[in-house]
Order: sequence, then C-alpha cells, then structure tokens
Amino acid sequence: MFEKLNTKENGKIALSLANLFLYEIIFLATLMMSYINYFFYYSNGYLVFFLIYLVLFILFGRLFNTFELGDTTTTDLFLSCSLTLLFSGLMIYFILCLITLRMIPVWPIILMFLIQTALSALLLFLENRYIRINFPPVKVVAIYGESHYNLIGKLNNIRDLSMSVVKTIDLMDIDYDKIDELLEGTDGVVTLDVHHENKKKIFKACYERKMLIYDVPSITDMLLASSNILHIVDTPILKINKFGPSQLEKVFKRLVDVVGSLVLIILTSPIMLLTAIAIKIQDGGDIFYKQTRLTKNEKEFKIIKFRSMVMNAEKHTGAVLAKQNDDRITPVGKFTRKTRFDELPQLINILNGDMSFVGPRPERPEIYDEICKTMPEFRYRLVVKAGLTGYAQVYGKYNTSLRDKLLLDLYYIENYNFIDDIKFLLLTLKIVFNKEATEGVEDEEE
Repeated sequence: MFEKLNTKENGKIALSLANLFLYEIIFLATLMMSYINYFFYYSNGYLVFFLIYLVLFILFGRLFNTFELGDTTTTDLFLSCSLTLLFSGLMIYFILCLITLRMIPVWPIILMFLIQTALSALLLFLENRYIRINFPPVKVVAIYGESHYNLIGKLNNIRDLSMSVVKTIDLMDIDYDKIDELLEGTDGVVTLDVHHENKKKIFKACYERKMLIYDVPSITDMLLASSNILHIVDTPILKINKFGPSQLEKVFKRLVDVVGSLVLIILTSPIMLLTAIAIKIQDGGDIFYKQTRLTKNEKEFKIIKFRSMVMNAEKHTGAVLAKQNDDRITPVGKFTRKTRFDELPQLINILNGDMSFVGPRPERPEIYDEICKTMPEFRYRLVVKAGLTGYAQVYGKYNTSLRDKLLLDLYYIENYNFIDDIKFLLLTLKIVFNKEATEGVEDEEE
C-alpha cells in the first residue's frame, strides 16, 4: 500500500517538475526575446532570473495548492496554476522594472502568461487523467457515529478525491474481535463522529496493519490542534492556551485592516460606482442594504452590502437563508454574488473596525441564537472579529454544514498567524472563479 502511494507521490513530483521546466523555458524565451533591448544579460544573469522565477513559482504554487495532481479536480488545479503563473509573472515584471529603473512594456509578460496558461490546461488535464487511471483512489471503509451529517455521500460524489468509500458501517455494529473481516479488501478507514474510546481501538487496529487513517475531527480535536507539548514530568503534557491572535498580532492585524481597506476602497471605487448604477437602473430601489450582524464578543453592527435581492425580500418569509437559484435574487444580484462585488461595501465595515479582512463569517443575531440552541460551541467563533473572508469561506462552500464551518473557523482561530491571513486573501481570488464554492447561497436580506 505505502509503496504504491510513494510511487504516486514520486510521479506527481516528476510531472510537476516537468511542468515547471516548460514554464521556465517559456519565461526565459520571453526574457531573451522581448527585453534584450533594455538591458544585456550575461549567462549568470539568466541563471539568477531562472532561480528567482523558480522560487516564486514554488512559493505561490504551495500557496494555491498547484502541486495536487491526482488529488483534486482538473478545474481546481487549472485555477491554482493560473493564479500561480499570474502572480509569479507580475513579481518578475516588477523586479525587471526596478532593475531598469523604468516602466518596461508589460505585453510580453501578458503574452507569456497566456501561453503558459494554455499549456497548463492541456498538461494538467492529461496528467490528472493519467494519475487517476494508473493510481486509482485508495479504498476505505467509513465508520460513522450518530451524527455523520451525510458526509459519506459528499465523499462519494467527488470524482477526483484520492480516496473511495467502498464500505460503510455503523459504529454500533462493529465487532472488534472481527476487525480483520471489517478491514478486508480496503486500504484504510475514515471515521466520522466516532468517540475517543472507539477511535483508539480502530486506529490501533489500522496502525498495526499499516493501513491509512482518515478522521473527521471533533470540536475538541480542533482545540487540541494548537496545543504545545510540555515536558515538565516524564510524560508528554498538552497545553492549550492560544485563543486567537496575541495582543501584538491584534495591533498588526488592525493596522493591515485600516491601510488595506483604504487602499481597496480607492482602487475598487470604479467597480462600486458601476455596480451602484446598475442596481439603481434595474428597479429604482435601494443601492445598499444594512443588516444587523454579530462580531467579536457578540457585539452587534450594521453590515453594508450591495442589494442583490428584490426590495423587502423577507417581508413574507422572515429571516431565512437564501437558497440556490432563489427567485428573490435579481439579475444584477446574481452577477454581483457570483463575482463577490456585492461584498465590496464591507470594506467600510473593516475600516470602521466592525470587521477584519479575515475571520469567521458574520451571522445574524436571530439565526445565531437559533444555531446555539443545538450547537452551543458555535459561540466559540466570536472570540475574534468577523471577517470578509476566512478559512471557512475559502475551504467551505455556501452549503457547507454549520458544524463543518465551525471546525474550520476554530482551526483558524486556534492556529492564527499573519501569513495565513495573506494566504486566505489570495485564495479568495480563486474561489471567485470556482463554481463549486458557490453551491447554494447562505446570505440573507431584508
């Protein structure tokens, strides 16, 4: 099993390196053919730029998960690679401008990007197909508890997932004396809503047989994710004492929010102006809508967004979550939701200090109270400010379960670092083009 997995990983690395080599060739050709009149390179100069581009591609590639051949969809890989090529090319262009002390023509970089993305579309399609055919998903048995919230169905519906559920079994039906029969014909297990004592038995059985283990974490598991190991006595002790950003991190995060929101308000003002005009022309109604939401420590504030539904959308329904293809959403609203333009006015909320760029999604008080009746731990999200984007917004979908969103938000809070904030801001660009991330709609309007 593990030899097969190692072979797959080695194959992914080899194909990724081959792709990178081709992108590098196109980059060097662009450098030599388009910019030779601005400065003369010695051979060592080309080598330096070769290495700079290599480092940039690897850094952005890791950020956007470009090297996940065989483990995600071709569309997702293409979006990741396109963003990696875009940011790598932009960084190289700025470096060239700094070296020459002038604004050199940008069209060669644009042409390079178009050629590279066209090549990546072909390569990634063929390579992803090759890996899926020659290294099919590992077979796992899914062991579920009482509240597995149909995650098994989600796993089976993802065509390019690296694992395939071939058996499902209720935790109550397991006979641990016949564990070999349960694991026969599989490469591992995935546990969903399984309590610690049962996990221990299952994991030990898999570990002894060198089988893969996938686990959907509990809320307690997410809190443990940020723990430190202490060696006070002769046994490891886990210490959990990180509850969001430190004081210094909060100051720096706020500084970035203020400066960033001011800059983006200026840069996106033409888009916001055109959006406002389109909404007004459409039905003559209000351009913005304000709605009470919750942020840090359950503090209420008025969120500002472009109106994407008909006026008085909740007059007869009350506070409800909007659904996919909701007939209350206007034609302009469909476009602004898809492009996320409807959320641009939230930059004002960030500037005011009600929100941050990155954090849990702000919920409505009435819906928040209703959720907390059945899931009291949902309150843990509000130890930090609500965010325009965040872990749950990037890695979840509009129709992701509330429990899963809570797990994602808790992981962000307990493992906070500024680099991740930058990462989520950049990854937000990716989900704008990812249709899967917009399945179902959860925004609400009055």
